[in-house]
Amino acid sequence: MHDGGASGPILDVRPEAAFAAGHAAGAVNIPLEALAARTHELPPKGAAIDLFDDDPDVLAIAAYVLRNRGYAVREVSLPPSELCESGPSRARLWQPSPFLVEALECIRARAGGGAATGRALDLACGGGRDAAYLALAGYAVEAIDVLPDALERARDLARRSGVHVETIQQDLEASPVLPAARYDLVSVLRFLHRPLLPAIRQALVPGGFVVYETFHRRDAEGGHRALKPSHLLEDGELAAALEGFELLIVRDGVARRGRVFSQLLARRRV
Repeated sequence: MHDGGASGPILDVRPEAAFAAGHAAGAVNIPLEALAARTHELPPKGAAIDLFDDDPDVLAIAAYVLRNRGYAVREVSLPPSELCESGPSRARLWQPSPFLVEALECIRARAGGGAATGRALDLACGGGRDAAYLALAGYAVEAIDVLPDALERARDLARRSGVHVETIQQDLEASPVLPAARYDLVSVLRFLHRPLLPAIRQALVPGGFVVYETFHRRDAEGGHRALKPSHLLEDGELAAALEGFELLIVRDGVARRGRVFSQLLARRRV
């Protein structure tokens, strides 16, 4: 164990009641017994995590679990005087897609820096990080996924983040249909089903934005053979699928954390 305080936000794995009674400022609480079910609340793999529990045995188990998941763990000990904040977690360790963050900044800049408004749809939402981030940004968010447990995690993450996300169970590959002219923003991150692209176009209101990032064909060159060729984009494919839209960001072959992506931010013309 490393003595002394943490250098950044702490992951506190004590029970919720103990955490609420007193914890370090800015700490995040995920009890040890909940770690396996709440991995979507952790930072990206490879990140550094400062870890605290006042029971050395529990701390050692949590550190082992997180190191096995690829995190750089620093075990910290904190005196009672540093456990000066009470109540539930007010911070987060999870991060949305960096491209979604960039896209929303671009959208805000075009709107003069104001807060986001309107209805957003997150497709193939998984554990709900991007859906929750959209809700935190000010959108009324609907999130679609085929897996009920993914939708449950998305609702739970939104609740813990102080926002609401409406979840919809739908197999987008078997049923590539969406409501027409309903959304001010549609986000698709790490998902590709080409028959869905026309529905995405039509789901946006005039002036609405699509934020799309998924794997580029060069990603397969990095040894990621689990992805089928049909799940990889060619150069210019997203831009061609959104022909007639105002193209604000178009990139192919973007490398990040060992993966390769295509990225697009486009606006349906009024």
